Amino acid sequence: MSGSKSKASNTPNFSATRGGATPVASKIAKMAAASSGASDTPDTFSMSQLVSELEKQRASLRKDMSELIQESVKPLQSSVDALRETVNQFNKRLVAAETLAGDNFERITSTEKTVETLLTQNKSLLDRLDDMENRSRRVNLRIINIPEGSEKGRDPTEFISDLLMGSLGPDVLSKPPELERAHRTLAPRSGPGGRPRPFVICFHRFQEREKVLRWTRQHELKYRDTRCECNPDVSAITAKKRAAFNKIKQALDQKGVKCRLLFPARLQVSFEDGTFTFETPEDAHAFYNEWVMGKE
Repeated sequence: MSGSKSKASNTPNFSATRGGATPVASKIAKMAAASSGASDTPDTFSMSQLVSELEKQRASLRKDMSELIQESVKPLQSSVDALRETVNQFNKRLVAAETLAGDNFERITSTEKTVETLLTQNKSLLDRLDDMENRSRRVNLRIINIPEGSEKGRDPTEFISDLLMGSLGPDVLSKPPELERAHRTLAPRSGPGGRPRPFVICFHRFQEREKVLRWTRQHELKYRDTRCECNPDVSAITAKKRAAFNKIKQALDQKGVKCRLLFPARLQVSFEDGTFTFETPEDAHAFYNEWVMGKE
């Protein structure tokens, strides 16, 4: 009896721990109590069992934590993979866009060179076309300000031929000039008090045309009591260029400075024993402001 009491008293009491026995400690205590009769060193055996059980619990906890981490990481990994795929797609599109931009830049550069060449050629062709049109009008003159209806049913060619012969006289024209045609411009007829349509005259001989033009530059051409103007017939482009000099011509005329237009569109100014020729109205205005106005 005393021996069994002694053995029983040597068994560790796990239920007397502070706060009550834990499940792990209870399990270990039961294992130690079951094997207490098989060993003479129960304290050593119970400690080894405790350490083994703790190792198992730690391994189980590590496994559970690993599984928990893996389960938590899986959605993040999926998101990262999807983001990586999106970035790869954007990279591919960016490379394609850069390649396309490079190709387009080369094409644009080539197109710009082609456009510049075409513009140069187009300007050259327009200049040549305008020159050819002006040459085809070299035998033409325009008479401005003859009142509408002055022909009174007569043939316009005969009417203008008689008008020129009567104005210039036999000292300039030995006989009425031979005209191929004469007609008013195709603009709509103006109403009462409006500006009459000009006459376009085509001479058969260029020399007669030059005689008439030189005479009108030095004398006044009149039809009855109406003062008329006689100008070369030019293309619409050249006429627009010549019209750009009208303001500076009026300003020079008001100051008593002699000037005249040269073919196709140049202004010649005679000022203080000098002759100046201007290609553009801007140059003529600069000369007027600096020299003509500056002398006052």
